[in-house]
Amino acid sequence: MAGELVDEALAALLPADCLICLAPLPWRQKGSVCLPCWERLPWAPGVRRPAGARSALQAVAWAADYDGPIRRLVQALKFEGVDGLGRHLGEAAARQMAPLLRSPSLAAPLVVPVPLHWWRRLVRGYNQAGLLAAPIARAVGVPLRADLLRRPRAGRRQLGLSRGERLRTLSDCYRARVAIGRGRSRVSLRGATVLLVDDVVTTGATLEACARELRSAGAAAVFGFALARTPRRAGARQPVRAAGEIASA
Repeated sequence: MAGELVDEALAALLPADCLICLAPLPWRQKGSVCLPCWERLPWAPGVRRPAGARSALQAVAWAADYDGPIRRLVQALKFEGVDGLGRHLGEAAARQMAPLLRSPSLAAPLVVPVPLHWWRRLVRGYNQAGLLAAPIARAVGVPLRADLLRRPRAGRRQLGLSRGERLRTLSDCYRARVAIGRGRSRVSLRGATVLLVDDVVTTGATLEACARELRSAGAAAVFGFALARTPRRAGARQPVRAAGEIASA
């Protein structure tokens, strides 16, 4: 009885609605989403190999389609200041992609989030890719190194642009450091395998631009990992494999 009273009091003091179903939330919640909605999230893990031999990416993986409730949560994370979603979504994505993340073929010693331009980070207050990447790095058991890649130039807005146009506008937007630190704390990209984390992949141009810079700085291999993939248009060709298939390839 006492526990129920405490729950009611906390719910009254901290009123909120679930971001997905809009039902009133109990105080025991996960990132502003009720537990039933968390359990019903439509995860759809997949992996594809980039087309063409010139890509700097070994593969691009995602945990869900950027649609429905997943789209709603990403928008809340990016544009509504619900930064608490980052940890929960990152943990859930890591669970969905566990076969790939634990694959010997990946074995990434470094997890690097796609950086934001300093002004956008200042306005938003955080980098959503960094929030997602932190629990993924913990799941893999390797360091998160946001300091190895930065975005000194803002570039154009990407919405509505083709992949080729996006790659051109992203040219010179990113800069990678060959190494940071000294002595035992020194971290180098030379010969390293990098897991590059972002929130959403559409054409893959952002991941490709970052991967090119990381490879230029000495990384031996770069794998892209996004929470969600924008679904392809009907009839568009894109070979997709399950995470377990590519993990055993």
